[in-house]
Amino acid sequence: MRNILYLLLLTIFSGGFFSGLNAQNIDANNLSPVLKSIVENVKGECGLNPNQTIKFTNDYVWFLNENAKNTTVNAGNQQKMNSEIQRLLVGAGVKFRGYLNDGQFTKLSQMIQAGKLDPAKAGGATVSTTPPVVNPNPAAKVVASNTVLPSSVKAQSDVTGLFDQLTAYIKVSPEQKAGVRPILQSYDKSAVCIKTKNAGNDAQIQSEMGVLNNQTIPKLKAILNDDQVGKLAIAVTMQENILSGKNLSQEQKDFIQKLRTQYSMNDVQLMAVILVMVQGKIRGDAINLLAKSSPQAAAQELGKLLQDLDGQLKTALNADQYTKVKSDIEKLIRGQKI
Repeated sequence: MRNILYLLLLTIFSGGFFSGLNAQNIDANNLSPVLKSIVENVKGECGLNPNQTIKFTNDYVWFLNENAKNTTVNAGNQQKMNSEIQRLLVGAGVKFRGYLNDGQFTKLSQMIQAGKLDPAKAGGATVSTTPPVVNPNPAAKVVASNTVLPSSVKAQSDVTGLFDQLTAYIKVSPEQKAGVRPILQSYDKSAVCIKTKNAGNDAQIQSEMGVLNNQTIPKLKAILNDDQVGKLAIAVTMQENILSGKNLSQEQKDFIQKLRTQYSMNDVQLMAVILVMVQGKIRGDAINLLAKSSPQAAAQELGKLLQDLDGQLKTALNADQYTKVKSDIEKLIRGQKI
């Protein structure tokens, strides 16, 4: 699953972010003057504390060394080199996002876009005097203004991913799936543009999303039947409620808050769990209805659902996060408190 922040990073990095590197191994404890200057600039402009500075230095050096190896090993094979660069960039993005807050991560992205982390371009860099990004309440790691999710996540749309997860439940044929996915991919792209362009203006977002929905539904109805479209529409509405923090139960709000605070998830992991939540709720409700007429069949379906969700969580989370979230998801599906 791709996160819009990391797609942004890939776009920024592909413009020569780390040009001019050689295969020499770089030691994080013995940086060249140029690299020391870059680290000091990042520390100053992003407001990194000593622990964050150490982590950033190690991760930055890791990328420089790995990319240098890639340049040497895959010299002459541009396609393979580009593929490896993308893998390394996603890895670097995940590392950075794991210990930077939203403001710091945004500032780092801006510095990257300006070429301030490229050793070849930053040869004459000097230590920044820009005031650091300061968290007015260091003890509070929950997003301000009582919002559950950060703006970087709320601007996302992954209806395509949600559709892929629910194809069996919606009973979509391979032919239908092939026809629907391009429509939903275009929808996601447009939705992200609308949310990003109108950030902070909920009325305008709602208005433009309404137009987009009205344009998309007839296209879906040309391929899916009314029951399939209805189930997908419910799932999309639930996903949007979670992303916006609206129309959620207290248990759901508590759970999402735990993901950000107690479980220390980055945006990629959070979006993955959101999709699992929607899938669990949609299929869980159907199982509850089935249980009234066929408890045995419902038990079998519940086992399959938990197995599906289990696989998705294992892919997205680390071992500790997986253990905690799996327990919470199962409680939510069964209507228990977390």
